[in-house]
Amino acid sequence: MKLLSIELENFRPYGGRNSISFAQEPGHNVTLVYGTNGGGKTTLLNAFTWALYGHLSADVEQQDRLINNRIWQEARLGSSVDMSVTVEFEHEGRTYTARRFLTAEKQSSDQRLPKAQLLLLERDDRGVTKELKSAQGHIDKILPERLSKFFFVNGERIEQLVRKEAYAEIQHAIKTLLGLEQLERALKHLPAAANKLRHQLKSEGANSELAERLTAEIDAIFKETEEKKQEKESLNAEVQHLKDEIELLAARLKSLDGAKQLQLERERLERERESAHESLRKLEDERARVLADSGYLAFLPDLPEKIIAACDALRERGELPAPLKLTFIEDLLIEGECICGTHLTEGSRERAALEMWRARAGLAEVEAAWNQLRGAVSGLEERRRGTMDRLAETDRLIGEGSDKERMLVEQLNEVSIEIKKLPQEDISAIEVRRSKMIDKLSETSRRLGTLDEHLDFLANQKKQKEEQVDKIQVKDENNQRIQRRIAVIRETETALRQILELLSDSIRRRLDTRIRTLFKQASLKNYEPELTSGFQLEYWERVGDERVPAPKSTGENMLLSLSFVGAVAQECRDAATNPNPFFGGVGGEYPIVMDAVFGNLDDDYRRQIARFLPEMTSQVVVLSSKAQAEGVAENSLHPRVGKQYVITTHTTKSDLQDVTEKIAVNGREYPYQVLGSSFDGAEFTEVAQ
Repeated sequence: MKLLSIELENFRPYGGRNSISFAQEPGHNVTLVYGTNGGGKTTLLNAFTWALYGHLSADVEQQDRLINNRIWQEARLGSSVDMSVTVEFEHEGRTYTARRFLTAEKQSSDQRLPKAQLLLLERDDRGVTKELKSAQGHIDKILPERLSKFFFVNGERIEQLVRKEAYAEIQHAIKTLLGLEQLERALKHLPAAANKLRHQLKSEGANSELAERLTAEIDAIFKETEEKKQEKESLNAEVQHLKDEIELLAARLKSLDGAKQLQLERERLERERESAHESLRKLEDERARVLADSGYLAFLPDLPEKIIAACDALRERGELPAPLKLTFIEDLLIEGECICGTHLTEGSRERAALEMWRARAGLAEVEAAWNQLRGAVSGLEERRRGTMDRLAETDRLIGEGSDKERMLVEQLNEVSIEIKKLPQEDISAIEVRRSKMIDKLSETSRRLGTLDEHLDFLANQKKQKEEQVDKIQVKDENNQRIQRRIAVIRETETALRQILELLSDSIRRRLDTRIRTLFKQASLKNYEPELTSGFQLEYWERVGDERVPAPKSTGENMLLSLSFVGAVAQECRDAATNPNPFFGGVGGEYPIVMDAVFGNLDDDYRRQIARFLPEMTSQVVVLSSKAQAEGVAENSLHPRVGKQYVITTHTTKSDLQDVTEKIAVNGREYPYQVLGSSFDGAEFTEVAQ
């Protein structure tokens, strides 16, 4: 997928028609768009996702006001206003034009808009153009919606990928890359199909009543499970909303002089607490593993000595070692003649003496067993002491980690108290609201944990009752056939789930390797990134022979998240060349459109990221304020820039101070913010190359 152009018609701050064409040359693959904060960069980013998928990101305010305010206000009552976003792009040798549009009749100042329509045109290499039916389906095949968030990226939110709660988002991306939606749909519908068959089972007598009762109970569990899953989705959404709200409040505190330093200190403490908590969790996991593997040794303090003492006692009594082999004695008794020539007749004194030796010779096997046991227990005490020492050391480290985490929590509470004591009422109010949001987040997270436990309980109950139904004795061929079908469905579900897990883990490993390579190229520090088996992005620092969690700075978080996005882009590119894909996954070159990528980074990280971006994929669109990109980032990007634009922001206010009205790009000045304009809005100005 290669972006050719985008046109916005009366879309939010962009009145009239505004268009951008994108850089496409391999050596100059970057399109750089400058825009002031709040001037229309995020709207441009959202224009792509609205045109292709029909929605705006959650952080966009007043989502129902899609039509430019000035155009809407100037329209007469009863007249119609057009609004559209058109994206032109290439994919696999064909050119597509996706246009999402609507026409609204103005009845009042409120925008009561009809549902937007989507038109998708395809032009082949001969220049023949046709309209594609099921336009949304075609777009989802080219770039699935749930994968698009990794290519149309809000840089201020990309750091969320390094948080533990992002594992589901990353896991979904991995499944989408492989085209495993079919498997997911099958796994969703197979249990319902099996349950439907259970309703067809008919048996006689008590078995019939049992089958009906169990089927009804399974139905109830299935219904409750679906309700709980929906409740879980709602709680997950609430958790994300609360986290977003807490982030916004934290950003607000950092913008206020009185609270800035305290908020920065809190963020430092929070990073330390997160690192301490992660270390503590790993120590607890290590202790659990040691206990599971060798915990039994703790209950055997005297056993090795007792075994060795018993063996030594046998030796002292002369019972070990055995003087003769049992097989030798038995052969003599069978032949009836000793090696000296004496006949061993029944009842003779010679035979009785040899039979007595046979009893003693039988201890040879006992001796071998004792020797083997003694060899095994000789290292048992050493292992036991080693295990106890490891547990004692782990307990010590856990105690220290718990103390450190407790101390950090106390320090965080002190920071919160200090912020609340500040004389500015707005700061105190923000902190009080933040505390309430955190308490609510904690409560919602606890509810999620309880819900997960209940879902596990329901799953076990359902499994037990399904097994009971499977064991019900039926006589007629039809019921037996139904039971066989149910068994096949359950076996299929198990097999598909295993396939899904194996394929997901396979691509996770490939992405992990790509992430490590990309991160190593860009990082300023010798950290080791990892996409864990739990689909979490983490990175580590080597301290001697030990690997410990690395401190998560803003710059490193940004690079780690960008490395993941770059790895996804590479995986898509390589998938396009695979002649025998297991499933119909996503493949091809994809652009990356990124807003606010430089954020609050220092110069070193701005430079590294600016150098890194053009290498991530074949086409990159960077949306940035002049202040964020200016200097090292701008200079590092410059050799790869093919096209540049300025978003000129217009405001009817004229009494503003310290406003950047013009910016210099390539040695020429361009209007950046126009004060005292006749309208409020934005427009694109192309920079001369």
